[in-house]
Amino acid sequence: MFSAVFRDLVRHEFRSKGNWKKQNRTRIPRGWWRAYFLCILVAMIGTATYFALRNDLQVNAIWSITLGFPYIVFFLGFGSVKNEWGNETYGWWLTIPESRMRLIAAKWLGSWLKVWAAILMLFVIASVYVMILSFTIPYYSFETAREFMATRIQWLSLIVTLSPLIIAAGILMGILQHTVIRPLAPILWVVFMAALGLTYSLTDIVIPASSFSPQQSLWVSYPLELPAIVAVDWILAFAVLRITAFLLEKKLDL
Repeated sequence: MFSAVFRDLVRHEFRSKGNWKKQNRTRIPRGWWRAYFLCILVAMIGTATYFALRNDLQVNAIWSITLGFPYIVFFLGFGSVKNEWGNETYGWWLTIPESRMRLIAAKWLGSWLKVWAAILMLFVIASVYVMILSFTIPYYSFETAREFMATRIQWLSLIVTLSPLIIAAGILMGILQHTVIRPLAPILWVVFMAALGLTYSLTDIVIPASSFSPQQSLWVSYPLELPAIVAVDWILAFAVLRITAFLLEKKLDL
């Protein structure tokens, strides 16, 4: 079903580091970027631990770092296409012996796998940290950690649920910039940015806070409408990808 070329494209997209031309201009070794990341991570953990020791830390506030995720997911899809032009590799990309739909689908799937990897890594790190707090600081208990993981996974689940459509919209905007209908881009930017803002209101509508209690199973807290929402999201994502492939095939303006 999936050719070796398609699998290689997905793997390439998943491992993509962005615009390598800009990275080469900065001339900062990769090791330094890792050191910067570790310093920021240590500073955040140290600050949170300081407030935890003073009993001033609201553990659920840790998830505030994920509030920008819908926009990050959108620009992940947008950047996957933009980087082809930024790296001047779009000519190579367009001559790959795969259909336009598969070229777009490979970028979409690689980006979606990145979202999964990032969310799983963040959830594991945050959960382990709160578990450590519950075992070492008397102000927090195992029940605190359990509620932290069970209730906040709902927000991350909502991001994963909507991410196929959000990524597809980002890829569409990336392609649209290089087509004959690019004058529509400003209008669609406004529409998409406003639509992304609605994902925050969907948290209480799709997954009400009252639907979960510590005594309930995690799965009980999800509404019966969620499978329908997932199905609609995937159908719309597929439709957007088909439109994007059509624009790439018929309306590209190089």
